[in-house]
Amino acid sequence: MARARAEYPGLAAERFEARAAGQGPAEASRAFLPGLQIDVMGLRTTDPVAVFGGRLRQGRFAQEDFALDALNAPAPFSDWTASATVRQPVFAPEGWFGYRAARLGARAREAAAGRAAGIVTFQVTRAYWGAVFAGRRVETLDTALNAARAHAAQAEALQAQGLVTGLDARLARMRASATEVERLGAAADAANAMTSLKALLDIPDDHPIVLTDSLEGALRSSVDTGMFAPSLLDRGDLRALDLGASASSAAVGRAWAAQLPSLGVFGSVAHRSGDAPWGSGSGDWTIGVALTWRPFQGLGLVGGVRRAEAERDAARARRAAAERQARVESAQAERAVTTAQAQISVAERAVAEAAAALDQARLRYRTGASSITELLDVHAAATAAELNMLLARRDYLLARAARELAYGVHDE
Repeated sequence: MARARAEYPGLAAERFEARAAGQGPAEASRAFLPGLQIDVMGLRTTDPVAVFGGRLRQGRFAQEDFALDALNAPAPFSDWTASATVRQPVFAPEGWFGYRAARLGARAREAAAGRAAGIVTFQVTRAYWGAVFAGRRVETLDTALNAARAHAAQAEALQAQGLVTGLDARLARMRASATEVERLGAAADAANAMTSLKALLDIPDDHPIVLTDSLEGALRSSVDTGMFAPSLLDRGDLRALDLGASASSAAVGRAWAAQLPSLGVFGSVAHRSGDAPWGSGSGDWTIGVALTWRPFQGLGLVGGVRRAEAERDAARARRAAAERQARVESAQAERAVTTAQAQISVAERAVAEAAAALDQARLRYRTGASSITELLDVHAAATAAELNMLLARRDYLLARAARELAYGVHDE
């Protein structure tokens, strides 16, 4: 589980997206932090107005520049300007609400990535126990295949003694063939299960791995005591929807604040030269206050508020629907755990009964009290009981993992 949470590329992508969303507050901080802008511009022109203003700004304006010829048809003129401007917002309510919406949105995306980590944990748990079960299924069918071949050999030996007909050996070989076909399918399923697990662990498919946890060991270490009492509030998706709804409310405030004026101060210094930005010339400075107010822009502001309110209501509705679905999932998961526990008990009793029945069937066949058909049927039932017990154990572990997923136990 730890390797999947660290190495699975899909989860890494979720975390990178959350990191990207986490930069939203920094981008929105321009609403209250100062901004600095540096400009360097060079031009050469014969435009009369530009030449007149440029000479004046450079401090090079002289008496002869008032001549009509110099004003109407000036010679080509070069002008370099280097300036730095600082702007400081003082009152920017739209930006303040935008910053809050960005901060809540970033936290929502982070919570969603945390939910993705919980889902990956469940996926790797399911894949792991699926691979363990698939391997045990192959082992069980190997045992059944060896037993079927042994039954065939026994029938052939009894036939040589004249105690049974050749039909017994033929039936045993047919059963062995059917078991071998099933075993081939089980081996393919086991290989596919390992491929799926390795993909989650970001391990090449040709790299061998050993599954060291067993179904029996996991059952002994995960006995359900009835003390499992987490909260649905631990689920990352519900936390993400909560934060998303709050961000939508902040967006409504931003839409309303767009109708309010904004106030800021600014200051700039500039240097102008005819040779280069750093050449000799003149400099000037400016300070000022800027008030911006857009009280009416058609129906754009009204539409923006209504859109934001509708999106807020939709976010709240999605949150309510998700919580209702989460309660359904948790209730289903609780029932699945209880059912799986009961199924294990039934399956274990069935295995014990099958083992006793198989001993009896083998004795009856050796003594001639029954046909090979009874022995083969009882052995098939014993194999099925063993597989059902393995399946019940796997299903119990998966039910517990599904319950943890439903409550967000492994969400970051």
